[in-house]
Amino acid sequence: MKKSVLISAAVCLISSASVSAGGTTAAFLKLNSDARSAALGGAFVSLARGVSALSYNPAGLTKLKKSEIGFSRTELVENISYNFFGYSRRTRSGALGLGIDYLNHSSIEGRNADRTATGSFGASDVAVNLAYGMNLNPESSLGFNIKYIRSSIESKSGAGWAIDAGWQGKAPIIRGLSVGMAVRNIGPGIKYMDESSPLPLSASAGAGYPLPGGITIAVEARREINERETIFSFGSECAVFGNFTMRAGYLKNSTGFQSEAEGFKTGFGLKYGEFSIDYASSPFADIGKSHTVTLGAKF
Repeated sequence: MKKSVLISAAVCLISSASVSAGGTTAAFLKLNSDARSAALGGAFVSLARGVSALSYNPAGLTKLKKSEIGFSRTELVENISYNFFGYSRRTRSGALGLGIDYLNHSSIEGRNADRTATGSFGASDVAVNLAYGMNLNPESSLGFNIKYIRSSIESKSGAGWAIDAGWQGKAPIIRGLSVGMAVRNIGPGIKYMDESSPLPLSASAGAGYPLPGGITIAVEARREINERETIFSFGSECAVFGNFTMRAGYLKNSTGFQSEAEGFKTGFGLKYGEFSIDYASSPFADIGKSHTVTLGAKF
């Protein structure tokens, strides 16, 4: 019974068709769309590169050396999956990226006011992203992402749009230190029938630093503005056998249970030529764990 209640709560938290306690909707936009980021606890605003930058910091698109495609799938809780597909390529003046986020609730149990089952129904959320990044100088870059968001649950649906903006650069004082900043989900919100709810607007800043021995450490602070909540992320990765990387991270949530649960994250990455596979395991409240797999290719 307790697990059923928790699953229902999780569905509400990540569905656009519901409104969180902070008054926002489209919480699925806060989910990790990349296994590397998930394993690092979300400390990714300074490290995002290529196609993975679409969801975190579009300024990272400029780090492309070749065109990239990426696909991620996350199994969250029962009957809920989150998928991401992205493509990015360089242009003469910068880099372009196209991404699609899709959250699917295949079956949700409906109940009336006295908790009697009324049957099941489906729900889905989708966001289509178009991003552009450009170099400001050899040490820094700027990027923008515009997204169209649509949500449906049973017979109801709503749509909206949002913009992300980000910057990445090198710290002038500490050699090798990468820094990044991003503002995500700037927009008017999603309207359902006659009511409109704001998006999960956030501002983040972070840094990453390479250590001897193939180790990289990263930190990030993110402010969820409408929810009045601050999230701290810490992560590290180590190249163990050249093309094999182990990762670990920690996320501290200042207000408790959210769609991305606080706690330790783990994962790994493997590269073979121009192909890569990454995996992450993350706690999801008291329900269990979510699992993310990301496949990538450069060409």
